[in-house]
Amino acid sequence: MALPAWNPTKDEVPSASRRGERTTAPIYEAVGDALSRWEHLESGLTRLFQLLCETPSFAACRAYGTVDSPFAHSQMLRAAMDVFFVLRNAVDSQEHREMKVLLKAYDKAQLYRNNIAHGIAVGFFLKDGGHSGYFLCPPSSATKKVAKIDPREVYLYGASYWYDSRDIEHYRDRFTALLKATMELIQSVNGKYKVLKPSQLHP
Repeated sequence: MALPAWNPTKDEVPSASRRGERTTAPIYEAVGDALSRWEHLESGLTRLFQLLCETPSFAACRAYGTVDSPFAHSQMLRAAMDVFFVLRNAVDSQEHREMKVLLKAYDKAQLYRNNIAHGIAVGFFLKDGGHSGYFLCPPSSATKKVAKIDPREVYLYGASYWYDSRDIEHYRDRFTALLKATMELIQSVNGKYKVLKPSQLHP
């Protein structure tokens, strides 16, 4: 499994030199693409969970899929992972280490997925009178993501993120890389331990 090094985008406050999109369309397209890639990743992790549960039945996949929280998915995968490698006396094996790296990266990516899923496309007028352009930002109701310093200011000045379409695509590409790493790890683990036939794995 090869998971490239990665860093999040810089959250720069909109200004005369930091303008967003001319319309909301690029934001909406990028959001849809990124969230679709995230769901592909979740499907891959469902397959990984099935493998760790060592069952050809899709029952484990269906049970995993009843949980909506990515955080809970991460905990379920870790619990299954620990048992899987302990039973094979393979704790701290290469595959075990790689899986822990993958799950840590998945945990970190959840923040950006949530930002994208729960953001809104907005534009506003800057203090100099120019228009900011359109960004994906947290809604004003997201108290934890809007650090409003002065209630007389535009709330977006206290927002925790401002994503243009390129920023969203940066996160989309990370979701895609995590899916690729997940599928490679499944092949590696299943190839080594011969748990399931390829035809038995969740599609």
